[in-house]
Amino acid sequence: MQRRALTCILTECFVYEMEINVLNLPCFAVLQLLLASCAVAHAQAPTTAASLSPSTLPVREVTVFKDGHAYVVREAPLPEAASGRLVLDELPTPVLGTFWPYASGGARLVQAKAGREQVTKEVDALELGDMLRANVGRKMRIKDVMNDEVEGTLRSAPSRESASDGAVPVLLLETANGVRAMPAQQVRWLQIEGEVERRVRVTEARERLTLSVEGGGPKARVGVVYVQRGLRWIPSYRLDIDGAGKARVQMQATLVNDLIDLNDAAVNLVIGVPSFAFEDLVDPIALQEELAAVSARTRSQSAFSNALSNSLMSQVANYGAEPRPEGSEGAKATGGSANEDLYVFTVEHVTLAKGERLVLPLREFELSYRDVYTLDVKLAPPASMRPQLSSEQVLQLAREQAAPKVKHVLRLKNTADAPLTTAPALVLSNGRVLAQGRMSYAPVGVECDVEINTALDVCVETEERESSRTPDAVRWNGDAYGLIDMAGVITLRNEKRQPVELEVRRSVLGLVHSVGADGQMKQLDLVALGNEASTHSWWGWWSWPYWWFHFNGYGEFRWKLTLAPGASKSLDAAWRYYWR
Repeated sequence: MQRRALTCILTECFVYEMEINVLNLPCFAVLQLLLASCAVAHAQAPTTAASLSPSTLPVREVTVFKDGHAYVVREAPLPEAASGRLVLDELPTPVLGTFWPYASGGARLVQAKAGREQVTKEVDALELGDMLRANVGRKMRIKDVMNDEVEGTLRSAPSRESASDGAVPVLLLETANGVRAMPAQQVRWLQIEGEVERRVRVTEARERLTLSVEGGGPKARVGVVYVQRGLRWIPSYRLDIDGAGKARVQMQATLVNDLIDLNDAAVNLVIGVPSFAFEDLVDPIALQEELAAVSARTRSQSAFSNALSNSLMSQVANYGAEPRPEGSEGAKATGGSANEDLYVFTVEHVTLAKGERLVLPLREFELSYRDVYTLDVKLAPPASMRPQLSSEQVLQLAREQAAPKVKHVLRLKNTADAPLTTAPALVLSNGRVLAQGRMSYAPVGVECDVEINTALDVCVETEERESSRTPDAVRWNGDAYGLIDMAGVITLRNEKRQPVELEVRRSVLGLVHSVGADGQMKQLDLVALGNEASTHSWWGWWSWPYWWFHFNGYGEFRWKLTLAPGASKSLDAAWRYYWR
């Protein structure tokens, strides 16, 4: 390169009999601008096609998971002119350990190498500097910031690189008196003689993936598979109930593509809960050190993906399969299939550009349902704790413990041939919108509930009181503890014109003691208490003493009953806890 630069300098000197006028620039700066001029001339020289050998690997198949991961299969026939070298113009950002290049049909993969290469391309000349570079060799008139004009033939213009690396960007203009060098940033305007060239060749660093293969043949194919974030699917249901126990269910998928263009690709939509150990680590093939470093230290914080977290990632595509025939008849779901703990809906012929969204109807089926009314009386703090609360805390607790409401839910029996997945569910009654609920995951043969609205015609009253107190009921580690007995009643009244099937649950702190109205009681594990207590603001208002859970615990009462129109029912329970 140094020899080429020196040759360029000598040529300029002898051919143009240089007369340097660079506003008192030092000799070193003059040499620097001449070297930059030669670099521009070298960069604008056409690059041989063999050095680029560009090719793209279209997406043949993609397996999409609800959390935003996608298993991508990119494959194409091995071109005869590739000479064992195929170049992918953009690099994926795969999950660590999921990037696998391959070759088939008589070809063998030798290696896959990722790197940054200098690529020359043509762009529109939008800036003054680009216009100068595009019209090197043309006659022009230039006016500088001092309103001085000079005419001549432009012999060189500074490259984009020289304009941004701190060097003095200088252009060379051959005039009648010699060659003038002038700083490019001092050009105010220019007038070009004849037709103006509006395209300029620029050089930029581009990340490229090069696949080297041996062998070949008419059936030789080459490709890559990997898992990467950026493509997800969001399921949704539409339930039209007839009021007699039958629900017509429609299922659709919304594809959100922020990853890669899909052109006539097969898309597999996955329901299931596989494990993916390295989802937070980026594979080194991505050449993204900063992203890999950040990804290694962070976890996904998407609340929506956690809400729909029963579907993650898996590798279910067979990249060695024969290619599908060309032609696109439009996206069409072809049914589903089970794969271990996953269920896959396959949609053929999907065309979706990066940044686009697509809604696909998947299937229709009929399920049986029944109307169930549920009541959940939430956990309340111990009565002995309440006098220690501030007036503001008492008001907030009263709001949280206000009379609970009975919820109307549809209990669906999944008699379809595929699981139901966690998704929004729009509920209609004979074609009229009734509510929107949340479908829960349900395998084949299992029931799930879709809550639709509050049953205002089923009235609720709750009562809780201290029934007795026994001082010094037990001693432990030299301390005496009293026993407090609690009693609670839930009164239900049905104002509907038809009977209702009710399921009632009451949670308490302490030890369950007795239950009436044919109910059931159960002392639960304290692990379950942690899940429920985290939803109550009052739990952190008090520093729970170490002895509390030595004596006490967490329990629940449950009742199932049918309430006739106009009838009422009282559900009583008793529990106790120790106090000091």
